[in-house]
Amino acid sequence: MFEALKNITSLHGISGREQQVLKYIQQQITPFVDKVYSDTLGNLVAVKKGSGPRIMIMANIDEIGLISTFIDENGFVRAAPVGKFEVAGMINKTVTFENGVRGIFALGDKVEIKNAGTSDCYIDIFAKDRREALNMIDIGMSAKFDSIAFETENIVVSGALNNRLGCYVLMEVIKSLKEFNGELYFVFTSQKEIGLRGAKVSGFEISPDLAIAVDVTRAAQTPDSSPACCRLGGGAAVKVRDAGVVCTASVVDALESTAKENNIKYQRDVLAKSDSDIAAIQTGGRGVKVGAVSIPIRYCHTSVECANKGDIDCAIRLLTAFIQKGIETNAEI
Repeated sequence: MFEALKNITSLHGISGREQQVLKYIQQQITPFVDKVYSDTLGNLVAVKKGSGPRIMIMANIDEIGLISTFIDENGFVRAAPVGKFEVAGMINKTVTFENGVRGIFALGDKVEIKNAGTSDCYIDIFAKDRREALNMIDIGMSAKFDSIAFETENIVVSGALNNRLGCYVLMEVIKSLKEFNGELYFVFTSQKEIGLRGAKVSGFEISPDLAIAVDVTRAAQTPDSSPACCRLGGGAAVKVRDAGVVCTASVVDALESTAKENNIKYQRDVLAKSDSDIAAIQTGGRGVKVGAVSIPIRYCHTSVECANKGDIDCAIRLLTAFIQKGIETNAEI
């Protein structure tokens, strides 16, 4: 598990520049599916053909980062955020541009860290002037926050676990799934962090009978943290609702019933602020039944996100069992 997560989180996959991740996943899953293709917006779609309802299972491949917007006369790079993150938590972190040039995301002296925005910061790529900097990177080039992946007995730590964890879960389900009811579309969606864009396109194209998203969710347990329903080690999290979606009650019930039947540890996921790809799917066409399986993490949208290995395994087992059971044999749906 750790080596696979280390490989996939190390790839450059800022929203709109996810090609490295797309290529890696395609190489890993092609032998296990009937068809795999990428669409205009950069979603990767893997199809397992079958008869019955059309089921769409998705996880986004993109991550937060930066995009260069200006280079001053001294060679320092100004950048805008790609996706949402707390700037204070990223000060003095190293970054890598998509062409391999590295630098430091730093803050000017006139602003306190707690009040900092990206406009107060710069990236030092160690150029002597603007001309040299422009020979190193281009305006509009994206940069990834670097991280060091490591593991303990129960925990894995890395940047970009949001949402390469979901991608990993889908890949493992694809590889292990032997029997199923329905036609399965596994979609690795692009540009989620900047507005659920890939999900909107793939949802329209596939027009599923049921859509399930696999994403991360917030885990509490840290000192002075605000209340949250999920915790590390509590098992797979079955989403009830978030800021963008109210999951179909029958799908929530069916996921929980599947967990109980297969002795899979689970907890409920309720978020007040964040949203997920299924928010872009639910109201498409005549409407779609939706649900989600989440993996709790700490320090979301930083370079030190962490998750419990047991929770990841529970998510894989739950999703596999749910698909194998199928809509047609599940009376709740």
